[in-house]
Amino acid sequence: MIDAGSKIGNYKVTRLLGEGGMGRVFEGIHEQIGRRAAIKVLHAQFAHNSEAYTRFLNEARAVNIIQHPGLVNVFEFGQTEDGSPYIVMEFLEGETLADR
Repeated sequence: MIDAGSKIGNYKVTRLLGEGGMGRVFEGIHEQIGRRAAIKVLHAQFAHNSEAYTRFLNEARAVNIIQHPGLVNVFEFGQTEDGSPYIVMEFLEGETLADR
């Protein structure tokens, strides 16, 4: 289970930002350079589902292909120790659309 203090890649998790049906999003800090990031992790139950994994990877690829000010930058794609894929993205401050 991932919680504050856990390590994902080169990032130390500081808090849970949100959760959905397919995964969770955490705030993390790069341990060497101090960059804040949002880390989206696919739930472990989907980690070995090839269709879910491919969709998750395609999400990371699509964001890198399309350059738009309304999209976050993707910094890294990898797998946690339990095999769950993760995407490290630019962290944005502010309100959610649901808060509006």
